[in-house]
Amino acid sequence: MSIITKRGDDGDTDAMYGGRLSKNAPEVVACGDVDELNAALGLLRVCDLPGEIVEQIDSIQGHLVALMGLLSVPAHKREKYLADGFPSLGVTDVDWLEEIAVEMPAKLNGWARPGASGGEPAARMDMARTVCRRAERSAWAVEGVSSEACRFLNRLSDVLWLWARKLETEA
Repeated sequence: MSIITKRGDDGDTDAMYGGRLSKNAPEVVACGDVDELNAALGLLRVCDLPGEIVEQIDSIQGHLVALMGLLSVPAHKREKYLADGFPSLGVTDVDWLEEIAVEMPAKLNGWARPGASGGEPAARMDMARTVCRRAERSAWAVEGVSSEACRFLNRLSDVLWLWARKLETEA
């Protein structure tokens, strides 16, 4: 089967459980932003990072795949999506990111200047953080998406900021 279907040539895309969505619908935009974040984290995985961070990024990417599924379903079909057993993000996922952040205290010395340390992994981490912030803003625009899903992205941007600062000190 070819990846080329030409079904999206009119500016619409298929939605889960049937129907079509405009490619600029909030669900599609948010899903694309989270997909971009997932790819940015993939770039980080191939950098020379501590093993613990790589393992945590792997878990985060799994959470982002679940979030993309959740975002790609129109609001009126989201209950069916969850009832069918598809994963979501909850309070425990947000708490997990908070635990990571609490373990990494950072000194705030004014605004961070991405790339100033000369370390590529830290600069990539900052780029992923900015993509994460955009994904969070997009997710908030999706009708009926859980606040936990949006809070997960908010906490993730904090963790990415902290990891970048940690990597700068180690560069």
